[in-house]
Amino acid sequence: MRNYSIEQRPLDRTPQMPLDRLNDRTVRFPHTEQMPTLSNFLLRSLPFASLRRLQPHIKKVTLTAGEFICRPDEPVEWIYFPETTALSELQILEDGRTIEVSIAGYESAVGLATLFWPGRGANWVQAAVPGMVVKVKRDELERVVTETERLSGFFHQSIQAYVRQLSQKVACNAHHSVEERFSVWLLMLQDRCNVSRLKLTQEQIARVLGVYRPSVTCIAQSLRDAGLIDYVRGNIIILDREALRERGCGCYSEPTTVEGNLLRFDEKVRMM
Repeated sequence: MRNYSIEQRPLDRTPQMPLDRLNDRTVRFPHTEQMPTLSNFLLRSLPFASLRRLQPHIKKVTLTAGEFICRPDEPVEWIYFPETTALSELQILEDGRTIEVSIAGYESAVGLATLFWPGRGANWVQAAVPGMVVKVKRDELERVVTETERLSGFFHQSIQAYVRQLSQKVACNAHHSVEERFSVWLLMLQDRCNVSRLKLTQEQIARVLGVYRPSVTCIAQSLRDAGLIDYVRGNIIILDREALRERGCGCYSEPTTVEGNLLRFDEKVRMM
C-alpha cells in the first residue's frame, strides 16, 4: 500500500504527491483456528467460512491523520474496511482546493464497486483521523462475494448506499453553507470513529470542505463561542450534539441507518 500526502500549494501549481510505503505498519492475520476480532460491519457480515478463505489476504494497517492511501487512476488492488478510523474520498478542484465527496467508517468500505467491474480509483482517499483499517485483496474478495447470490446482493446494496451518499454530497456541497456542512461533517465523523476527541487540524478541515483555512477558523470560533464544540492542541471536542445537529443541514446520516438497510435486505434474501 502506498502513502500520499497533499501539501499546501499555490493555486497555479500541480500538487506534488510524495509516495511512501507502509509495510512496517502492516499486521498480517495469523493462520489460527479462531479469526481475529473484526469491527467493520461488512466484514462481520461475511460467513465464517468466507472469512477463513480470505484470512491469508487480510491485513490490518494503522493510519495517521491526513494520510493518503489511494489516488485517482491507479489500479485498485485492495478494498479498505475502516475499523477505528474514517476514510474521506476527495476531489481536487480547478483552483487547487480539495473537497470531500464521500466518507466511510466502520459501516462501509472504499473500493467496493471494483468487486463487480475491475477498474481504477476515482478519488483521493485520506484517513480523516488516526486509526485502524483492514485491507483485503480485491481479487480474492471478488471470488468470495460473487460465488453466492446472497453475498453478491449484499455488496450491491452497499454500493447503492455509497452512490446515495455521493448524490447527497453533491447537493450538500452545492447548496448548503460552510457552517452547515462543517457541523454535519463533525457529527458523521464522530459517529464513524466512536471517539470523544477528534484529532483534526484546520487545514485538514478546509481540505474536506473545499474552503480556505480562514473560513474554518471563523466558523470553529463561532461554534466554540456558542458552546457547541471546543478545541485544544489539535483536538475538537463536541460538547452539544443536538445543538450542533440543529446548526447543520438535513444531510446528516448515521452509520446505523446503513447497517439497518443492509440487514433488512439480507433478511429478505435469506427468506427467499
